[in-house]
Amino acid sequence: MLKTDAELLLKLLDKNAIEQVLVRYCDAADTADESLMRSVFHADGTDEHAGMFSGTINELAPKMAQMHKKFSFTQHLVSNIDIDVEANNARSRCKVTAHHRYEQEGKLYHLVAGGRYIDTFEKRDGVWRIAHRTTYMDWHLTQKVDENLPFPF
Repeated sequence: MLKTDAELLLKLLDKNAIEQVLVRYCDAADTADESLMRSVFHADGTDEHAGMFSGTINELAPKMAQMHKKFSFTQHLVSNIDIDVEANNARSRCKVTAHHRYEQEGKLYHLVAGGRYIDTFEKRDGVWRIAHRTTYMDWHLTQKVDENLPFPF
């Protein structure tokens, strides 16, 4: 069945709003901003986080902020975003690459992890948020940081 231009435009706007939620999640993870983290999930939203955590956003937000203290910086990046919207429900799948810098026994390390976010979104009161997230970690790499190496730029 062919959709009208208005229906197609609404679907594109919904997909854009969902993509912005994915980006805000990364920002919240990288800044340990509990309020921003809560804003991307519905109040009853849940997360199964790669075997490290499973529970509600109210349990996850402070745990993520506490975990962030272990790192001198993090950077979460999403790509390959695929979103399927049906009325007020959506499913999204995307790749995530997460960088983490930390110190252990006086040495600096850089952990890079690659995985996937599989999300169920719901649009409630006109706002898209995550109702449930499952995070999969597909690979990781840890390297010792040598800050004495020349910087090429």
